[in-house]
Amino acid sequence: MSSHDAVPDDVIPPLQRLEMARHDLTERAELNQRLRSLNTALERARREHQRLRDELTREEYDVDRLEGVSAARVWSSLRGSRGQDLDRERAEATAAAHAVDRQASVVEQAREEVERIAARARQLDDADAEYVAALEAVAGSGGTVDDAHVAHAVDELARLRELREVDQARVAGRSARQGLAAALTTLDSADAWSGWDTFGGGGMLTSAFKHERLDEARQRLHLAGEALDRFTRELDDLRMPGVALPEFSGLTRGLDIFWDNVFTDLLVRDEIKRCKRSVEAAIARVDDTVASLDIRREQLMAT
Repeated sequence: MSSHDAVPDDVIPPLQRLEMARHDLTERAELNQRLRSLNTALERARREHQRLRDELTREEYDVDRLEGVSAARVWSSLRGSRGQDLDRERAEATAAAHAVDRQASVVEQAREEVERIAARARQLDDADAEYVAALEAVAGSGGTVDDAHVAHAVDELARLRELREVDQARVAGRSARQGLAAALTTLDSADAWSGWDTFGGGGMLTSAFKHERLDEARQRLHLAGEALDRFTRELDDLRMPGVALPEFSGLTRGLDIFWDNVFTDLLVRDEIKRCKRSVEAAIARVDDTVASLDIRREQLMAT
């Protein structure tokens, strides 16, 4: 159903339905932009309300000091100005209370406006899906719509499909990068332990710490490899080359711990260095690919 009326979509002429869908998209974009401004204003109003409440608390405290037993009351009495001081502080407290009430009204009005705009925006949650459905209705109109509009609808559907695939690939790429970065951090730690184990006089205990980091790195690399596979599948949909991560073998683990010597230490250290280079290269390729996807998205949005 269209957001404009209760007439079934299949009764509305395709071009009219498309125009209504475009109108909904435009309205939702305007509402979301307005919501961002309104939420910013609401947050400022709330901060000002809190500031005024703090000011009221201070003013009420000043009144309490003059009314109760305090050094301020004694000093004011000695000067002979307690009555005037108390009247002044009470007036300031009253003014502060009025300011708090006025600002509370400002906050409430801003909150109500945010809720009103947000409610209308929620009514347009399906605007994207309706726009696609309207385009499909025009593209499949079977001769009831002129060729130019049909061709434009077909092109627009293709653009939206590619845009969706690009967005999915960008999300997968960023997930893969996070996984690779986590693995690299653990490899850096293993590399530090490896340096101590090889050149700092480490023994079985140092090797155990080093391989504990390597075990963690292998787990992280496994997760990163899965994320890279997902990224590659998304890139396949766009006919773009994927990013592969070379396998990381830890076959020297037992040998390095139980037959600890400089040769096995160097062997494991070389393996760590090689894996770090591979991960760094994979991160660079992911970054380049995501950057290309960002450019492609900008081009699609500008079309």
